Amino acid sequence: MKARRFTEKGLQVFAEYVTAARLNRRSGSGVDPVPGTLLNGAYLTELTDYELPDVPQDFPDKLAIGRLFTSVIPCERNEEARLDVGLWSWFAAHYFDQLTLGRTKIKEERAYVASISFQDFYRHLIFGPYYLYFIAQDDPERVRVLLYDEPTTMNEVMVQFGSYQTLMQNKELQAIIQRLYYDSKKGRIKRGAGGKEAGTPRRLMDFFRQIELNYDLSSISEDRFWEMLPSEFAKFK
Repeated sequence: MKARRFTEKGLQVFAEYVTAARLNRRSGSGVDPVPGTLLNGAYLTELTDYELPDVPQDFPDKLAIGRLFTSVIPCERNEEARLDVGLWSWFAAHYFDQLTLGRTKIKEERAYVASISFQDFYRHLIFGPYYLYFIAQDDPERVRVLLYDEPTTMNEVMVQFGSYQTLMQNKELQAIIQRLYYDSKKGRIKRGAGGKEAGTPRRLMDFFRQIELNYDLSSISEDRFWEMLPSEFAKFK
């Protein structure tokens, strides 16, 4: 099926739907599905030439979301698509039930109504996973620590590094974060990685920002980064 994008009016109406749905869920009231008139309305949406699968989709984790939309958006159209907030917001409306466990876990507006700001984009449940998967599509396992969890959650590693532009451009840093904080046996972040103590993602972000003042991070290899890590990170190595 052909995907659509929201117009400015459609974005406004969808944002109002999300706000009302979240309030209804919190109060224990039922949440109605996204109306078909909102998804397909002539004044609220526009047709695109992006092709979505006709078969129903299931998103066990954000990696699956990234994989799907990297196949939907041709590589050569990434720059065009990543600025299209109406498109990403419509995708979230179309898959709203899958992103909210059947409308039972509804997050804040920016999880569904897209923004291209680096402070917000990674919070969007389709645009964020797509972008992270796209930048690592040569080896998606390199960013699994950012995308392993299901859509209604946001792990601490993603919270700390999702808006870090340097990370988006640096494969070596991505590999370091994966090595430090992902437990491949348990399929989740390592125990203790969600806090504020020594060696946690918060502390690693501080370390990166500190060494950025004196080093060109794009010139440092993964192994060299590994050697440079202070002793406080030893417990996660």
